[in-house]
Amino acid sequence: MTIEISLMKISGEYQQVTISGIFMAKNQEGIAPIIFLENNKKKILPIYIGAAEAFSIQTALEKIPYPRPLTHDLLLSIMKELQSSVEKVLIDDLDDGVYFARVVVKKNGDKFEFDARPSDSLALAIRTKAPVYVSEKVMESASVEKDAYKLK
Repeated sequence: MTIEISLMKISGEYQQVTISGIFMAKNQEGIAPIIFLENNKKKILPIYIGAAEAFSIQTALEKIPYPRPLTHDLLLSIMKELQSSVEKVLIDDLDDGVYFARVVVKKNGDKFEFDARPSDSLALAIRTKAPVYVSEKVMESASVEKDAYKLK
């Protein structure tokens, strides 16, 4: 199954973001890890993630070797053996506070899209240096000015 994704669509309806880091933030349940995605307009898209995903993302950001493969490392090893690679990550929907993402995988010139949690998608993107894109709709509805968060 081949899924065509044109770069025109990516640049027109999506904007590329960078991962600014993992932080701890207060929410209604207490303190939770949060990842910041930043666009070129200095807007931040905050996404709350789980502790295990935060650990996996942080080890990848800091390039900390782990004695045994973490789940995301295992998946990438399998993909490598199957001669496929992560091409890009798309965060394209937000419904009732839940973000939705897709991982675009390339194999032999074909492209496949997989529904995934943003935290898992971002963990893969960091490890593979794949670009991350967020839909204009999600950025408009959920992003905040960079200085809206007080970092301690």
